[in-house]
Amino acid sequence: MAEYKTTVALEIGAQSVTMAVFTPSSKGFALSRYARRDILLDPVEEGMRIDYVSHAVGELVKELKVRGKDVRDVVSGQKVFMRFIKLPALDTVDNMAEQVGYEAQQHIPFPLEDIVFDYQLLGVEDGEQEVLLVAIKKDELDDLNGQVEANSLRTRSVDCSITSLYNAFKAAYPDETEPVMLLDIGAKTTDILFIEEGRFFTRSVTAAGSFITNSIAREFNLSFREAEQLKIEQGVVSLGNGHTDTMPEEQANLASIISNAMTRLSSEVQRTINHYRAQYKGTPPTKVYICGGGARLAFTTDFLQNSLDLPVEIFNPLQSMRVGSKVNGEQLATEALCLGPVVGAAITGAKIGAFQIDLVPTSVGKDRAEKKLIPKVLLAGVIALAGAGFCAYAVNKQAKIAEEQLRRATPDIERVDRLHADMERKKADYDRSLKDLEQYAALYAARNAYPDLLIQIAQKTASPTFWITDLDPLVAYDVVNTALSVGPDGTDRHVLLDTREARSGTMVRSFEMAERNKAPQVTALLVSGYFYKKSKDDQGKQLQKLNGLVASKFDEHSADSLFQFDSKAVRANGGHFFVVQDAEKSKGHNLIPEYADKFYMVMPLKTPLPMPGSDSAKK
Repeated sequence: MAEYKTTVALEIGAQSVTMAVFTPSSKGFALSRYARRDILLDPVEEGMRIDYVSHAVGELVKELKVRGKDVRDVVSGQKVFMRFIKLPALDTVDNMAEQVGYEAQQHIPFPLEDIVFDYQLLGVEDGEQEVLLVAIKKDELDDLNGQVEANSLRTRSVDCSITSLYNAFKAAYPDETEPVMLLDIGAKTTDILFIEEGRFFTRSVTAAGSFITNSIAREFNLSFREAEQLKIEQGVVSLGNGHTDTMPEEQANLASIISNAMTRLSSEVQRTINHYRAQYKGTPPTKVYICGGGARLAFTTDFLQNSLDLPVEIFNPLQSMRVGSKVNGEQLATEALCLGPVVGAAITGAKIGAFQIDLVPTSVGKDRAEKKLIPKVLLAGVIALAGAGFCAYAVNKQAKIAEEQLRRATPDIERVDRLHADMERKKADYDRSLKDLEQYAALYAARNAYPDLLIQIAQKTASPTFWITDLDPLVAYDVVNTALSVGPDGTDRHVLLDTREARSGTMVRSFEMAERNKAPQVTALLVSGYFYKKSKDDQGKQLQKLNGLVASKFDEHSADSLFQFDSKAVRANGGHFFVVQDAEKSKGHNLIPEYADKFYMVMPLKTPLPMPGSDSAKK
C-alpha cells in the first residue's frame, strides 16, 4: 500500500549535491521545493571531496529549512557494485537471502564484512531466479552518512541512483510499454538502463562529463576547472556538415572536441545494446531518454539521435507530478533532467517503486535494532511485574525442579560443548578458505589489466610516422633515477629486464634496487618500435613528436590514463623515458632499415601488476 508522506530526498552525485522536498497531493506527490549545489573538483583534489559534500549539504539544509528531518539518501551509481546473478528458482525467501550473501562474496572483490548489500528479485527465466545485487563499501557509506548526520539530518534509507532512476521513470511514464533505453550522463560515468516489460539491465561506462572536460583541457592546455567552466559557458555538440561554420574559431574548435568525445559515448552505447541483445536476449530499444548534467549540452539530443539512429527525448521525471508554486519554473526547465534520482527516492519511500533497495549504514542499522528491541523489553517488564508475586511463592518448588532438570540435561550440555568445539574448528577452516577466495577475487578483478594496457597504447599511439613492435614488462623499475642507454646491439641489459629469460621460466632478473624477498611486480612497460625519418636531421623532430604525444595522451591527471606520466617530468627528463638506436651506428648488429630509427620508451604504470609467468601471478 502506498505511503505518501512529506519526504526529504538527497542525492550525492560525483560533481553535485541535490536535495528536494516532496509533499502528498491528490496525484501522489508534489515537488514543494528543491536546490542543487555543484562540487567542481580537480582530480588531484579528490581527497577533499567529503569536506565539499558536507559543506554543500549544510547549505541545502539551511536553504530548504529541513534541519532535524529524516532524509532518504541516493548515492551515485559510480560508488556501488551492481551484479546480475542467477539462483535456483525454488529456494525459499530465507534461503534466497543466504544464497545472495554467498554470491555477494563471490562477485564483489571485498570481504563480506567490509560491504553493505541489498538485492531485488527480477524474475524467473529457464528455471532460474534472476537477482539484482547492489553493494557498496561500508566505510564509504558510513562516511557519506556521517556528513548527513553532521548537518542535523537523520538517514531514513539509502538507495542508489540507478534503481532510483528506474522507479522515477516508471512513475513519470506509466503508459510507456515499448522497450526503451535511459541514459544518465553524469560527471564520471554514464549509466545505461534498458527498460522493457519483465526485464531490466544496466551498465555503466566512463564516457561522461569528466571525459569531455579532460579532452577540452588537453586540447586547450587548461586546468580541469577552467575546461569545465569553458564547457558550461560555451560548449555545444557539433553536428558536422557545416554546423559550426558561423561560430567563432575557438567555439567551433570547442564544439568539435566535444563532438569527438561524444562519439565515444555513442560507440559505448551501441556496444552495450549489442551486448544486451546477444547475452541477455533483450529487445533493442525503440526510443532513448537522456538525463543528467551531461545531457544539458546544446545539441546533445540531436547528436545522439543521428549517431544511434533512434528517437531521443529529454527525460522529465516530473511529468506526472505536480510542482509547487514556490518552485522557480524557469530554473526547473533546465534542471528537471537532473532530478530523477531524488524523485525516485520519494517513489521508493512511498512503497510504490518496482525496486526497494536499502543500503543500511552502520549507525542506522544499530538504531533500527534498538527500536525493534524496545517493545520486547517493555513486554518483558510487564510480565515480570505481573509474575513477581507468583515467583516469590513458587521459588522453592522451582529450585528443586531446576536441580532435577539440570541433572537430566548434563549429558546434552556436554554434547553441545563438543558440537561447539567442532564448530570452532569448522569456522577456522572457513576463515582460511575465505582468505583464499579473497585472493582469487582480487586476481579475477585484475584479469583484464594487461589487455586494457595494450588497448590504450594502441588507441592513443596510432600514427603514420612511427609504429610499435615490442612490449616488455619491467620489474621494480625506478624511472626517476634511471636514465635509458643503448648500445650498438640494442638496449643496455644492465638497465632493462632480460625478458627472454623471464618468458622461459628459468630466471626472473630484476634490478639491483628490487627487494629479493618480495614477489616480482611490474612497475613499467618497455615499449620499442621504429619511426620514419626523412633525413639525419629529422631524428630529433620525430623524437620530439613522440615525446609530445606521450606527454599529452598519457598524462597521469587524465581520468582514463593507466600510466603514471607527469607531462612536465617527461619534457624535462626525456632521457629517462626515451632513447633512440641510430641505424648508422647499429650496422652489423641489428637489421634497422635506413629510412627509420629504432626507439625505446619506458611507460611507468599507475598500478603495479604481477610479473607474467611469476609465482605471484599464478597463485
